[in-house]
Amino acid sequence: MAKTNKVAAIILGAAAGVALVKFLSMPQEERNEFYDFLKNKTRELLDNAEETVEKVEQYMDEFKDKGEDEWIDKIYILKKMFKNLYGSGRNYLL
Repeated sequence: MAKTNKVAAIILGAAAGVALVKFLSMPQEERNEFYDFLKNKTRELLDNAEETVEKVEQYMDEFKDKGEDEWIDKIYILKKMFKNLYGSGRNYLL
């Protein structure tokens, strides 16, 4: 694994850890609301599977076009993808 990939993996792992701590510190009512949002959004994405696959393929093509040392740009592409797929007016984990 290249050094830049290791740095990117560490950053993504840290972000996941922070998100988990934030989720676990939420009151139970907020957790349930967030969980319901994720379930409903995922169900919506699965109901429109062809459109979802096209969106993901577009982002993955953009991801593949980046060079090996452009890990910050790759992380930004993943962020855009998840924001596009799961975005809402409310930021649950911020």
